[in-house]
Amino acid sequence: MHVADTQYFVSKLNNMKKLSLLLTLSIVSLTIKAQVKDTLKTTTLNQVVVSTSQPQITVKTDKVVMNVGQMTSAVGLNALELLRQAPGVTVDGQDNVKISGKTGIQVLVDGRMQTLNNEQLVSLLKSTNAANIKSLEIITNPSAKYDAAGNAGIINIVLKKSDQKGASGSATVGYQQMKNYRQNSAINLNYRDGKLLTYLNANFDNSLQNTTVASNRIIPNTTFAQNGIEKQGYSNPGVRTGAEYSINEQHKIGALFNFQRIWDDFPSSATTLINSNATADVLSTNTTANLTENRLAFNLNYQYTSKNKTTLTVDADQLNYTSNLNNSVVNKFKNSANGTNFSNATNTQIGLSSIKADLNLIFKNINVETGAKFSASKTKNILNALQNNSQGVALSQFNDFSYNENTYASYLSLSKTFGKWSFQTGLRAEITAMSSASVAALTQEKLPDTTYLNLFPSTFLRYAFNQKQSIGFAYNRRITRPSFQDQNPYQYRTDFYYASEGNPSLLPQFTQSLTLDYTFNGQTQIKLNYNKTTDLIETISTQLNDQTLTLPVNAGIRSFINISISSPATLTKFWNIYYTAEPYYQFYKADLSKYSGLTQINNGDFGFNAFISNNFNLSKTLKASLSSWFNYASRSSIYATKPISSVDFSLRKQLLENKLSLSFAYRDIFNTQRWQQNILLGNVNQTSLRKWESSGAYVSVNYNFGNGKIKSAKEKTKTDEQLRIKQRN
Repeated sequence: MHVADTQYFVSKLNNMKKLSLLLTLSIVSLTIKAQVKDTLKTTTLNQVVVSTSQPQITVKTDKVVMNVGQMTSAVGLNALELLRQAPGVTVDGQDNVKISGKTGIQVLVDGRMQTLNNEQLVSLLKSTNAANIKSLEIITNPSAKYDAAGNAGIINIVLKKSDQKGASGSATVGYQQMKNYRQNSAINLNYRDGKLLTYLNANFDNSLQNTTVASNRIIPNTTFAQNGIEKQGYSNPGVRTGAEYSINEQHKIGALFNFQRIWDDFPSSATTLINSNATADVLSTNTTANLTENRLAFNLNYQYTSKNKTTLTVDADQLNYTSNLNNSVVNKFKNSANGTNFSNATNTQIGLSSIKADLNLIFKNINVETGAKFSASKTKNILNALQNNSQGVALSQFNDFSYNENTYASYLSLSKTFGKWSFQTGLRAEITAMSSASVAALTQEKLPDTTYLNLFPSTFLRYAFNQKQSIGFAYNRRITRPSFQDQNPYQYRTDFYYASEGNPSLLPQFTQSLTLDYTFNGQTQIKLNYNKTTDLIETISTQLNDQTLTLPVNAGIRSFINISISSPATLTKFWNIYYTAEPYYQFYKADLSKYSGLTQINNGDFGFNAFISNNFNLSKTLKASLSSWFNYASRSSIYATKPISSVDFSLRKQLLENKLSLSFAYRDIFNTQRWQQNILLGNVNQTSLRKWESSGAYVSVNYNFGNGKIKSAKEKTKTDEQLRIKQRN
């Protein structure tokens, strides 16, 4: 890493420590003030509504709702950027989304599960414009009704939909200028005529961005100092359309079609200075890569509602996913002839099918939910690789990896409210049967078939002292299964010194969570959360001589405890704020000594996350927002990540009776978004730095037509297998 980079980061680190103290003191004082200023308007015994003049956040028993339409700070953002502002949610420099410190989330769109692994989750969130979002729901303790996958919880993206007769909708065009640019456009159309409702959401995103990268790697007798730049050209058109028809007051049918296509070009170049035993050399690496993804999904659904509100819903889903990744790497040494060139062509095909039924029975004294689900997935990954060494000798490689999985699930959940008490308890059972095989050019490996049964209990209990004060307790057990591609044993080489491979012995990880929350004054919530994860899935870096290999492993046990506080506060008639703060402690215990270059882990670390939004109602048609988020240092098994923060400003002007909105925003005013990660374990000593284009001005125009009122789309669910499709490392 350059000396200038190091000095810059040290200065920013000192500033971040001061910011952390300032935010902590501010949050304590604002909490006291929030107790004095009671702006609560409505509430019920089993939920608490956070109310300001225009509420941004609603805290309920089982979830936190971000009302995106009320957030001036949301202009020009996508769903991933919005999540940085969500209570208990953090997004690190590698776009990993965490809820209460846990990775592994499920994503729903209008209540329907999406077929995504982490990389594709990021792609979906980035391609979902805030202009099309009504709200984001963060469900930290899902009930037995939901798939057990995803140990962190669930994020539900609720898109805009009108319940007014006739045509209505909105259109948005936005542009952000950094060193390069980002352009986004979105359209939302609805038409309702009697019993028929049709809707369409479409978006097109296009961007060009440069990311500066640097790394220092030290092994016995050798150091590698690398500096480079990654360029990414990205296009993402998508369309989501559907229809709902009410046969009568009791019967409703619907259909949904979703298509998304991604073009991603990401060439890069890097120079590595190598010092070994008093000799030096320089390695130049040039990489060209392009990725094309297609996701095509269909859904058919039926809903029955009786006169006493008993409901039966049935959903059938089919998804077909394909991706093609082509990359080539050219390595050249300045003082030797050891350069080697690589080229890889990877084709992935995934088919997912599922059918599920949910029955909600409402009795006089108790509410009963039960249901069943069957899902089947088939994955095929074909890789062709070619390697040319400095003597001109070509070596071709081939790998055909297939993976099949069937899951059978059923659940039962009971809930009841009596006096000031309310409770819900449930149990979900899932049987998973899987088989896989890996075929290389000269070998064939049939991996053992596996079938296992898991039980997932969940319990919720709440006592309401009055309409403004309550205390709650929650417990659940969840699972995170390995992504399909993480189990492919084939070794994938990215340059002369680095390679990655899957792990066919990878086991699912399990997380048990306990949460105690206290809500007072109808608007401030304090949560104490503890969770423990066993067989933790982590990607580690191993060292053998000068070669670095990354692979996913079950990295022992992780324990996590945190306290979070969130509250709005009205400071003046035109100035209100919303803030969250989350100090935490996490501890890792694992024996990684069987992996080359690594040792045992037995350590813990403190961290701190915070967000604050200042909202100003300058007039009836002019609003402004000044917000900041801050993630303090964190640890993940063998990795230690440095602090990262951002300060953003936004302004929105409404015209033509609020039908036309003009927005301006300046993101990351002080250009502090940079990510640094360190590894120091055994003989692995590495520091990595990434600085992307985050600071720039954004302008957008939004036009609403028709007079439809916005409501949430009908909630549905879908397969958790969608979480596990992985496109690339």
